[in-house]
Amino acid sequence: MRKRDVMISTCLFLALVMGTFNIVITHLTGSGLFERSRQSLALASAATACTGKPAPKRQPTADAQLAALPEYEQVCGSAVADSMMIFTQMPISEPNAVEMADAMAARLKEFSAQNITPVVIVEPETEWGLVDFHEYTTGMYDGWTTKYFNRLKNRGVSDRQMGLWIPFPEPEQPYWNNNGDPDDFAKNVNRYFRLERSVFPEVRTGVLLGTQAGTDQTPKLLAYTRLIDDSLVDFAGVQGFPWHPSDPADSRQAVISAGEFASASAAEQVAQSLGTRKVLLNVGSYRHKLTKNGGEIAVDARERQATLRSITDQVTALRGNGYDVLVNVFAENKTNRPEGIDWSYWAAGNPTESVYTSMFVQFAHELNEQGATLSLYDARNVPTPLPSTSKRTKSSGRRRQ
Repeated sequence: MRKRDVMISTCLFLALVMGTFNIVITHLTGSGLFERSRQSLALASAATACTGKPAPKRQPTADAQLAALPEYEQVCGSAVADSMMIFTQMPISEPNAVEMADAMAARLKEFSAQNITPVVIVEPETEWGLVDFHEYTTGMYDGWTTKYFNRLKNRGVSDRQMGLWIPFPEPEQPYWNNNGDPDDFAKNVNRYFRLERSVFPEVRTGVLLGTQAGTDQTPKLLAYTRLIDDSLVDFAGVQGFPWHPSDPADSRQAVISAGEFASASAAEQVAQSLGTRKVLLNVGSYRHKLTKNGGEIAVDARERQATLRSITDQVTALRGNGYDVLVNVFAENKTNRPEGIDWSYWAAGNPTESVYTSMFVQFAHELNEQGATLSLYDARNVPTPLPSTSKRTKSSGRRRQ
């Protein structure tokens, strides 16, 4: 074989190898080698810091949420979030209320020590299963709830350390035992906040309503706020996430814009119905998702960046209309959980420079420039976690985003 033919064959072979490798990388990460290079160049001018505040010196922590913060601050080269979202359930006896309150008190004090405000999502779930929304309206849970808050107070938790509390999140979703009655939700929110404020009068409170991607949810959302006592609510929250069809036969278009899944318009109308100027957007963007039929969805880096920009656009609109905006970003890899979704921007414990870390820094910087407050939902494995209140005797099948 002539030398020229050898060179041509070698080049063709290398091109084939590179092409195959690029396909594999695209499948695993959502963007190929060449795409990643273009994105890296596009993001080269991104802000080098998420905020103008220096990153604080973090003490070792046993809290899985707080343990994730140093990685974000390393990537950002600055402070990044003032708040983090945590989840809890509802007590179903006085001993259970005491146990749950003791664990929560320790956690709230740890958050306070790290100067992070907790955004506490109180799910309508207990050790014995889901809470019946109508049953809650009868006052059945009042004694246990009061015991829980009194125990928190007795453990030395202050109103400031309580942070922001949001019970009955996404009340319209079918995975709760909600009876399909918006009025039950409103009555329960009123009842819960009155009990809480009888012990912690200065605690911040909010509601969080879920949207369905690609549909006008405003009329349905406002049905849930109709009977809420405005004086009891500080934050009006709207939750929404991107959506892709999981079945190749599904001809519906993917929803990747926050203008469709968590719009400023919907959030503003909910805020107006509650008489508040404080808005919470609970959002996220994923890079990889496992579907129920055994398939996978890999999101292109350009598409993910477009989603983040659309979230910033909603914040800009809300800020322009005079609203205080708190943005909670789901950023945890949950591919090994029932959700099967990777919301992360880097592998836990390995915050190396990549198109996704640059993307996050740019997003956080833009939110900060708009005057919004950033909150995070993420966690890391820690050697000695704080006591858990997640003991259950019945599985409800509830799957958080």
